[in-house]
Amino acid sequence: MIAPEFVGKRLDPVVLEVPRERVVAFARAIGEDAAVHVDVDAARAAGHPEVVLPPTMLFGLELEARGEGLLLEMGLDPLRVLHAEQSFTYHRSVHAGEELRFESVVADVYRRMGGRLEFIVQETAVLRGGEHLADLRQVLVIEEGEAA
Repeated sequence: MIAPEFVGKRLDPVVLEVPRERVVAFARAIGEDAAVHVDVDAARAAGHPEVVLPPTMLFGLELEARGEGLLLEMGLDPLRVLHAEQSFTYHRSVHAGEELRFESVVADVYRRMGGRLEFIVQETAVLRGGEHLADLRQVLVIEEGEAA
């Protein structure tokens, strides 16, 4: 069982910059062929300073940057944790080459199915300077008895 003191826990911020080549490769890998994601001239013609990150890319960037640290701190085996849900709310476009700051908090931990399943809700604000770009929300699920 995950200790209730994890609710409200703020994770160390993650700061990163995503090069254009990486955005283009990600867009192509997921089959996103809109020109603003793969062609800088098309992005600029559409009023953007650089290619635009596809919406789901922020999730992958945060996952890669954070690794398994929170799960290990909670006493969980990362191989036994399932990703149950993900949502995105965009306030502004996100572009290649921008310095992004991910500020995350464990928003909730709760149980369902008679206590058999435990859920972890993580909410993340993505910022560029002081500008709020997007909100990410992910829900992870762990079957009881899977804690390390």
